[in-house]
Amino acid sequence: MKMTIARGPRRLASPFILSLAIAMSFPGVVTAQSANVPLRHWAYNFIDRLETRGLFVSEGLSTRPYPRDTFAAIIRQVSQSITEDGKTLSRTEGELFEQLKGEFHEELAGDAAVEPGEKEPHAFSWQTEEINSHFDVLFSEQVRLESKQPADAGVPRSITSLGIEARVNLKRNLVIFVNGTSTVLSEIDSLTNTIFNPSLGVPVTEKAFVDVAIADNATAYVVLRTHWFDFELGRDLVEWGPGFRGNLLLSRNSNVYDLLKLSFRYKKANFEYFHGFLNAERSKYITAHRLEIRPSASVQLAISESVVYGDRSVEPLYLNPFVPFIIAERHVGNKDNNMVSIDGTWFWREKGVKFYSEIFFDDFSLAKDLFGNFGNKWAILAGGLVTDPFGLPDTDVRFEVVRIQPFSYSHRFPRNTYSNYNNTIGHWLGPDTDDLYLELAHQVGRELRLAISVEQRRKGQNDINQGEPPEDGRTKFLGGIVERNRYYGLSADWQFRRDWFVAADYQIIQAKNLQNRAGINQTNHRLFLRLNLNF
Repeated sequence: MKMTIARGPRRLASPFILSLAIAMSFPGVVTAQSANVPLRHWAYNFIDRLETRGLFVSEGLSTRPYPRDTFAAIIRQVSQSITEDGKTLSRTEGELFEQLKGEFHEELAGDAAVEPGEKEPHAFSWQTEEINSHFDVLFSEQVRLESKQPADAGVPRSITSLGIEARVNLKRNLVIFVNGTSTVLSEIDSLTNTIFNPSLGVPVTEKAFVDVAIADNATAYVVLRTHWFDFELGRDLVEWGPGFRGNLLLSRNSNVYDLLKLSFRYKKANFEYFHGFLNAERSKYITAHRLEIRPSASVQLAISESVVYGDRSVEPLYLNPFVPFIIAERHVGNKDNNMVSIDGTWFWREKGVKFYSEIFFDDFSLAKDLFGNFGNKWAILAGGLVTDPFGLPDTDVRFEVVRIQPFSYSHRFPRNTYSNYNNTIGHWLGPDTDDLYLELAHQVGRELRLAISVEQRRKGQNDINQGEPPEDGRTKFLGGIVERNRYYGLSADWQFRRDWFVAADYQIIQAKNLQNRAGINQTNHRLFLRLNLNF
């Protein structure tokens, strides 16, 4: 069977393209551009540690991806904290900080207050008075070895990817970013003889051989920045929230999608809006906005909304970035999938500790029981980071707890399911689950990171595609046969050359009722080997 994607009208682009054209017509209001830093970049976790230690105060760290010049601003803050405020970095942190400065060497150029680091290497660069461009070649390999039946169905035995990445700045007015990757996947349990297989969470899958598939993916966008707003048009991914392993409203679990994004950052406030085109058999869209404020150096608060809708053209009411979607959704007939999220982070800067939490409602309604009715599906995430516990330098302790009620992300109309290519746009755990995660990590110099972790995950029988409400309107957490997995992990990440990484993750998995099948219990040993090269 061949499945096709109906994209639907693209009428949304008109007002945004008009805004871009108007902004470009007035060079005086346009500032220097910078591409977004990909969500996979190692720098995010490093600056998370530095902020927790009190070396800088972010303006929207939980609204990602960050533009490259925002990282440059963070580097300037950290440098100022070291030279003027007496803050110190350990030897290992200093080595990583030097590498970070090298990654953003161009954005820091001409800043006398920051000593430049070793430049980020590229496969090829081309620079003129009007064009500044860099090209990279990317290669990655992942191999999975397991002693028994996999605990996670559909995970390929091996994943081999080859890609190119380009970043082009034009006259300091526009930036173009392109990443194209072709991936070979082998031994996938869920793979069928189809040209398009959305269950894999990738755009295109062609079965090349008996147990081998090829998947292609691309990120590509253009960014324009004015004094007040950033405009982005293209294909990208957005992540909102403070979580370490995932977030409830918008996470990196989803594949990229076409979008038009508007961002506003001013001092202690950050606002972001986007409208995206999701990938499904019929027309399907997502719109979302987020307001994040920093009332003090120790507190960060945010409220976010999103709506998924489909089977019609773009809804004009959702084109207004500032209208509350919980009201807009009711004005258009209360037929779409509306989500609300509130999150906050508290920093104990003197002790190098932070705590964070996010609470999420699917189809929020004050007229119904807040925590037990089908009309108010909810989820909660809480966690924390402790840096240098008991005086141990370059050491982090992280913990995170997640609980997601049944029927979260689902909808009575399948077209409005909160998914893209059948992957949840929200937390990767999906509905009817809870998870407890604890990790102790130590950075051994710039090159090596070691970590041990413990996790318990439980999963009920409800999944994202089950959107019909129960007869009594009540939801039961962890209903039916409950799968419980306990993970005991040991990992090592080694940067054996600048931007070349090799990693090994070993886990002992104790499974009960494996894949929600009663009485299927096992202890499994699993090893992931990963290689990531950036030429």
